Amino acid sequence: VNYENSVDWKQSTDHLQSNPSFHGHPHFNCTLIQLTAERAVSVQLILMFKYKLLDIGAFQFALVQPYTTGVISGSCRIGRDLRLACVKAVPRADLIIILLKSFIQGTLLFPDVGEE
Repeated sequence: VNYENSVDWKQSTDHLQSNPSFHGHPHFNCTLIQLTAERAVSVQLILMFKYKLLDIGAFQFALVQPYTTGVISGSCRIGRDLRLACVKAVPRADLIIILLKSFIQGTLLFPDVGEE
């Protein structure tokens, strides 16, 4: 994913991966996507694939697991102080397919150790 870095305004690149066995453990990167014209959301990348249509061309897609925002958590006060967002994954049954060009940039999501 290529994006403009807001620190120095230079083009930067995130190399995203989806691997069910990365050194013996599953590894699925997270990214920020443009869901609608007004809304960007975090998703976990599950699978990337290309679909070719005769006489039209190839399209690149991703199967992703969206995350909801605005989750209430006991440790969110610390998150607000650090300007972090609390998110929660939607159920695996609600995976969606999106165009790869919807990706904005990679994101870092980390589990809240204070929550179960």
